[in-house]
Amino acid sequence: MNLLVSFISLVYFVTVVQSFDLGPLLRIAHCRIQCIKEHSIDGTCDWYSNRSETLCSECWQNCETLETQWDTTKFICEGEEYLRCPACQTACNYRKTRTEEEYLPSSLPAPSRGPVRASANEVAIFLRQVGPPSVNGGWKESGFFSGNRVPSLRQDTWLIVVSEETIRHYSWQEWIPTLESLKEGPFVEASLSWFDVNEQLRKQRDVEQKRFNDRVRQFYLEKYGEKVLVEWRSSQDTPIPEKVFRRFFFRRRSDENTQPPFLEHQVRQSPLENYNRDDDDDDDDNQETYVVSWMPETGGLMGNQVVDTKFAQISLLPGTKYLVRIASNDGPGSFPIEIDTRSSSVDVWKVKKKNDEDLLPWAFLAAIVAALAIIVVIAGVTIFRLSRTPKVVPDEEIV
Repeated sequence: MNLLVSFISLVYFVTVVQSFDLGPLLRIAHCRIQCIKEHSIDGTCDWYSNRSETLCSECWQNCETLETQWDTTKFICEGEEYLRCPACQTACNYRKTRTEEEYLPSSLPAPSRGPVRASANEVAIFLRQVGPPSVNGGWKESGFFSGNRVPSLRQDTWLIVVSEETIRHYSWQEWIPTLESLKEGPFVEASLSWFDVNEQLRKQRDVEQKRFNDRVRQFYLEKYGEKVLVEWRSSQDTPIPEKVFRRFFFRRRSDENTQPPFLEHQVRQSPLENYNRDDDDDDDDNQETYVVSWMPETGGLMGNQVVDTKFAQISLLPGTKYLVRIASNDGPGSFPIEIDTRSSSVDVWKVKKKNDEDLLPWAFLAAIVAALAIIVVIAGVTIFRLSRTPKVVPDEEIV
């Protein structure tokens, strides 16, 4: 009995750890790229309600069924069904030659900001965070799109764009780690932390909600504002106070400077809230593994370090500028930060580092010495001027 319980626990652990495998999604995307190349002229292939089914859209659907329901659909790759169905042949040929392997989110390159750009021969995988973080980080696949009709990034969405040779992804969730310190030596020791991820994302959602509210106000102002103003001024009764009316229709100046600059590079639409965001506070209770990745800005060998905390120390070669990010197997991870290990940059960081307690006594002593030096210089200049001033003798004293 104990052996059975241990086996079940082991299976459950493996399932939880390896549950968010992007491999099947990427294989479907690569298969659908072949459909576009073989059966589409303009890159349009995915089927949707206002279009009739085409040879390409049939191939598009076969890619998913062969990947997810092989035992019940493999007959389309055999016998007469295969010979008389060109859409089946394309999907089946890819199925025979594909490589089946696990692909975790931490293997993706660093995410990019929107707007999303994709060519006609690329396929985008659209994911939304709609569930509890304990299951796949809360992410769920919400559709595949051909490159000529890729959707825009929206709140808590994630897009993976797949081509035949490369994979890139775009994330709405923008957070970065904090560089705590740099320490010189044969290798430069960099200390990083990312304890405030939830706080960064919460601020971003607040800004997005404000921007959405402003768009709603602007829409109603343009469509109904003039009519409502005329009726409100001509009415004997005042259904709403002027203060409330203006607060709804007009943006306050104090709100204009609340947008962080990094959001200006993105295209947003209305928010999608599908679960209680207060659950984010429980993320810290879940044991999550992170991958700290770094590589030279100009390209080269990449380094990785796996940690199970939100703090890490990494060793970097001196004289190089690095891009460092925190990857996660539960989602897109962080955007990269620059760490410059050239000697001048390290010196500048030492002056500006956060731990100022060690610098305060020296700064106080330096200020006292500087003040005394200034006093001595001023006193010396004053004495010198007085000693060189000619003595004026009154006329009465001249004999």
